[in-house]
Order: sequence, then structure tokens, then C-alpha cells
Amino acid sequence: MTYTQAVLSFGLPFILVLLGAYGTYKLLELVMPRNPNPLKTARFEAGNIPTGEGRLWFPLQYYGYLLVYTTLEPIVVLLFVAAAVPFYNNFTLFRNLLIVVGSFLVLMYPVLYYAIRQINMITYWGLRR
Repeated sequence: MTYTQAVLSFGLPFILVLLGAYGTYKLLELVMPRNPNPLKTARFEAGNIPTGEGRLWFPLQYYGYLLVYTTLEPIVVLLFVAAAVPFYNNFTLFRNLLIVVGSFLVLMYPVLYYAIRQINMITYWGLRR
């Protein structure tokens, strides 16, 4: 497998998925009506218009940990599987393994940065009264 084939097999589907997702977002933005009013944005409980403060507050202080577990843990498992590839005497396998590991690391760092920023938000850790 040449370097171009490796780039096309790993990079092209990723780029196509991103372009498809962005195109779908823009299409839905054009199709969906955007006319918010107080009745549409109000929170409903069992069909009744709520009064006062809600009974349950959903704490967000563990959102960063949830994000790390659900996004980075499968990537780390795939990296363990890729590390088991016998690349001792074959430079092509080693190069392809480096491409896979490098692309996973490039995908992991922005998610990890965002998750750490979410974990360090002090406002999420305070109790609301």
C-alpha cells in the first residue's frame, strides 16, 4: 500500500463525513422554520406550563468526565488493538500503524482539551440553592 492509498483510505472518509454532516446541518437550517416565541421556548412538565423554579437541577460537574470516558476510551482501546500488529520486519506496516496512531492522537487532543475545560469550570461545582 502506498502512502497515497493510506492517506485516501483514512483521511478521505473522515473528510467526507465532516462535509456530509456540515451539509446536513446547513440543509436543516434552511428547511426548519425559525420563529421562537415564549410559548415555544418555555419548559413544559406533563403538558402544564410550569410556574416557579424547577424541582430538579441537573448537575453538570461530571460532564467532562463523561465526555472523556465516552469519546477517548474507545480510541484508547483501538490504539491497544493497533499496537498488537506485528510490524517488526515490515516498514509498510509500521508506517501505516504510525498513520493510524497519529490520526487518533490528533482526534483525541481537542476532545481532551474541551473536557478538561469543562471539568475545571468552577460554576458547575457550586450547589444551586
